[in-house]
Amino acid sequence: MAAFWALFALTAYGCLGGFVYVVDGWFGQKPWITQFPLLGKFGIGEALALLLLAVAGFAIYRWLNKPKVADLLIETEEELRKVTWPTAKETWAGTIAVAVTVIVLLAFLFTTDLILTMGIQRLLGAN
Repeated sequence: MAAFWALFALTAYGCLGGFVYVVDGWFGQKPWITQFPLLGKFGIGEALALLLLAVAGFAIYRWLNKPKVADLLIETEEELRKVTWPTAKETWAGTIAVAVTVIVLLAFLFTTDLILTMGIQRLLGAN
């Protein structure tokens, strides 16, 4: 069910965010109702976005309830229950190891770049 709500929320963001402005650009911004709860204004852009959201929600629901997809989601959930998550101490140790590695590589690449730049400038005669 979490997969449905996640996909539905992304679809709602696209429909009520960008799609409304595209449709308003096509038909002009003439709201039917200027103070509509949650939406602010309600016009043809919002109506088409809500219709598209309803159709997309139904399609997502149907697609996620196909036996093949439902079995995949159930198996994924079972596998995630088997995962051994790191402790806070292990997470901090890993974070510090990555940060130190990044800093060492940064210093190495900076030094290498500086040396190569100076060498090429001497070869080309630029000071």
